[in-house]
Parts: sequence; structure tokens; C-alpha cells
Amino acid sequence: MHMLILGAGALGSLIGARLSKTEVRTTLYSTNESHTKAIQKYGLLVEELDGSTQSFHPAACSTARSLKDPADVVLVTVKSYATRQAVSSIMRCCGSDTVFLTLQNGVGNWEQMAETAGPEQVLLGTTAQGATLVGPGRIRHGGGGPTFIGERNGPPTARVNTLVEVFMKGGLPTHSSDRMEHLIWEKLMVNVGINAITALTNTRNGMVADLEAGRALSRSAVLEALHVAQAKGFALDEEMVERVLQVARATAVNRSSMGQDVDRKKRTEIDAINGAIVRFADDARMDVPVNRTLTQLIQMMESNYLKCSQ
Repeated sequence: MHMLILGAGALGSLIGARLSKTEVRTTLYSTNESHTKAIQKYGLLVEELDGSTQSFHPAACSTARSLKDPADVVLVTVKSYATRQAVSSIMRCCGSDTVFLTLQNGVGNWEQMAETAGPEQVLLGTTAQGATLVGPGRIRHGGGGPTFIGERNGPPTARVNTLVEVFMKGGLPTHSSDRMEHLIWEKLMVNVGINAITALTNTRNGMVADLEAGRALSRSAVLEALHVAQAKGFALDEEMVERVLQVARATAVNRSSMGQDVDRKKRTEIDAINGAIVRFADDARMDVPVNRTLTQLIQMMESNYLKCSQ
């Protein structure tokens, strides 16, 4: 099996590192040329949770034209706003049997991939693994957690079970599921309660759970999002508030992906996370003032530094 990691930033690189120790032929594809060159020259260094540093040697490239071999599986970990363009860019090395698996933040990624690759070729996934890009060719594993893979509708299929087995061999606790959209919304609650808050306050995930102010803000954002999810038919309850804080504790040393984007003055995924809650709430004529404020603050910050970098 040849697996292409499309968008090998922190999370994609972590998963690629783990899978490179299995029989799967793994290729990391990132447009971050300094990152891929470092991997090509020195290997991928992973700072582990126990403080040790491990070296991995997956293949890596930074341009689509460098992709020579067809991909059996494309693991999509690009930012949500880049999904359609990224998938389109590598279609020439994909066939009618290529499986696309999204492990991205936010909602709407399956739909974008389905438009390009075809709905029958796209699987849904979600993961609680956390990682930070420390520098070119070096990442920090910020926290572990389960990964779930499944079809958008219906029970797990043979291809789902195959990928679950592959991830397990790579040391990634993984399960199949027949309720992936529900799990995607659960992951959205986690992102809603951590990402924008840590990005705006320049903190790591653990501060959301450690400080009363962080807990209160996270709780308010998640409760709003829960009400929106319930209105859309997803049976989530207030237990999610504590689960979000548990994730913050489990990934305490990790800088959220949105926080990393802000640190590097990159575009964030706010529109697919808190911004998505705002859009759904507007459609349902619901009030979500905390999520609206978090969204607007991130949008202002992002607009300012992107404008200054032009």
C-alpha cells in the first residue's frame, strides 16, 4: 500500500512518521519546502511524550510534480480552506480505486473532497492526536488519543477495517465507527472550546483547563455549539463540556493548530470551526454571542497580519 499524506504539517507528519514504521510505503507531501528538505536530508525527528526524540525516514516532497507513484490511500490533513485545491492538485496520481481519508478539523471537508474525487472514494476520520511543528523536519507529539475511521453512511467496510489495522500497526489507537458524522461534531466541540481561545491568548492547551477564566470561556463556547448541534439532530449533551477540558489536559503541552497558525501569521481554520457554528446558528435563528465574538476576533487578527505581510 502506498499512502500519501496530503498536507504534512504537524499532525500529518506525526501520522506519517508512525506509519513509516509499518509495511505501508509512506510519502509526506507538504508545500513547506524547508520542512520536506530537512526530512529528506536528516529524517523526521519526533519529540515524544516521554521526552525522548525518535527519528523516522518517510519519503517527502514539496511539489505535486514530484509525485511519481500512484497513491492507494490519500490521507488529507491540509487546512480545511485548502481542501478542494489540494485534492485537485494530486488527482493525476490517483486512480478510480484511490481512497481519500480526511483527518481534518472542522466540518465540510468530506463535501469538498467528494466534489473533486467522488463521494464513493471518500472516508471520514477524526483523531485526538496532537502535534506541534517545532521547526523544519522536527515535530513535538503533544498528546495522544483515539482515531476513528468510517464510511459517511453505513457500517464499517473492508477498506475501513484495513486502514484501522494499518493505523494500529503504526502504534496509533484506532477504531472503526458507523457514526462518523456524530464523531466529527464531537471533535468540532473540542476545537470550538480550545483552538480560538488558545490562539487569542497565546497559550498552550493546558491553560484552558487550568485557569477558571479559560474554563468559563470554553464552557460558554461549547454550550452554544452544543445547542446548535442538537438543533441539527446530533445527540450531544453537556457532558461534552468536561470532555473538552479533559482533552485540554491530555494535550496540555500542545499548542493548538489555530495557535500555531497565528504564531506563523498564517490563515486559520476559524471559518470551519467557531465560524461554522455561527453560520449554522444564523440559519436556525439562534444566538451564539461567544462563538461570534471569538470568530470576529480571530478574523480581525488574521486580517491584520495577512495584510501586513503583503
